[in-house]
Amino acid sequence: MGFFVIGINHKDCPVEVRERLHFTSQKLQDGLAYAKTTAQFSESMILSTCNRVEFYGYTDSESFPEDGFFALMKAVHGADRRDFEHYLYRHHGREALRHLFRVAAGLDSLVIGESEILGQLRNAFQTAHTTGCLHSLLYRLMEKALKLGKAARTETLINEGAVSIPSVAVELAEKIFGQLTSENVMVLGTGEMATLTVKNLKSAGASIRYVVSHDRERAEKLTVECGGEWVPFETWEEKIPAVDIFITATNCPYPIVKHEQIKKLMSERHHRPLFLIDIAVPRNVDPVINQLDDVYLYNIDDLKSVADRNLKHRGLEIAKAEAMVEKALVSYQSWLEQLEARPTVESFERHLDKILEEELGAFAKKSGVSDERRDELRNRIRAKLLHVPLTKIKEASQNGGVARYLHALHSLFDLGPKDKE
Repeated sequence: MGFFVIGINHKDCPVEVRERLHFTSQKLQDGLAYAKTTAQFSESMILSTCNRVEFYGYTDSESFPEDGFFALMKAVHGADRRDFEHYLYRHHGREALRHLFRVAAGLDSLVIGESEILGQLRNAFQTAHTTGCLHSLLYRLMEKALKLGKAARTETLINEGAVSIPSVAVELAEKIFGQLTSENVMVLGTGEMATLTVKNLKSAGASIRYVVSHDRERAEKLTVECGGEWVPFETWEEKIPAVDIFITATNCPYPIVKHEQIKKLMSERHHRPLFLIDIAVPRNVDPVINQLDDVYLYNIDDLKSVADRNLKHRGLEIAKAEAMVEKALVSYQSWLEQLEARPTVESFERHLDKILEEELGAFAKKSGVSDERRDELRNRIRAKLLHVPLTKIKEASQNGGVARYLHALHSLFDLGPKDKE
């Protein structure tokens, strides 16, 4: 079958399912270790972000290796296939390659053109490589995908405007409050997403009042740059009365802002509205909180409407990036088909060399031609005989038509059993 991808993403799978299948660092190691022991997977890589969980691989199996994938998800997450199977997409061959290239270019993201996915892909690639799950085919494919992702963002304007989850979260806050000038903001977390959110809020004019984190050094470094004060994680509830917007973005695998906490705090606020924007996956905020009066909770899936509005302004740039995807797809598939053709081509070359050696050797003996002249003739004849078939094979590799030429070479020259290609 070759290359394949199976996964879920923000388009059809809700956040409450995605968070259950999210791979933490440890689970990623466990998943790749399991994949290495699965006969269906020759090569494998797992990409897990807030918006997608995808398994990329290469298989020698003739059928789609989904049983191995479901077994892996059961072993790592304890997830039954019936709980998420209807959200899955499956691609193989050319469509699997196209999907990966579109992901790398930011064309499959919730926020089209966002840059975070490229770093996440690079991390997934490096992790799979260091655990021994990648070999020549998927390794070369990932190199091509990362190169394309970088080119799409430097050669087009696809990443203009609000093109990250944090920037869209800020835009949502602006949609709710208008210009952010007097609203007090508290951000929970100091990781990459939280840091980007704080910087985007600062640029939008918001007042960063508190940065909540276990890591005082990182939090204070951020507050020096963007304002506000560090709040230890254990005391964030004390600061809620002064807050208008509460944004959460930590890597915690379970909700850390709970219903009973916010219910109690809202009475202390005299029910002044509180807006929570939870951009973490798994979610940091208990979704039941949204049922409380005067509390407005938005999660990462709620950012889609804002992201879709921005999409309308980048139609031409998206078309350019899609064209780059197709060009990369043709280039990689051409390389792959030429690689697969190599055993047959080498067999044909050996067949030709044997005939030339026999016939020219006999001719040289009879005619008295020197060895140097004989070798010169052999090389010239060889080059002319090989030129047309090799050119045709190279051209055919651009459109997936190599197989018929390989079959013809085997049939016409009786090259014997085909090597497994």
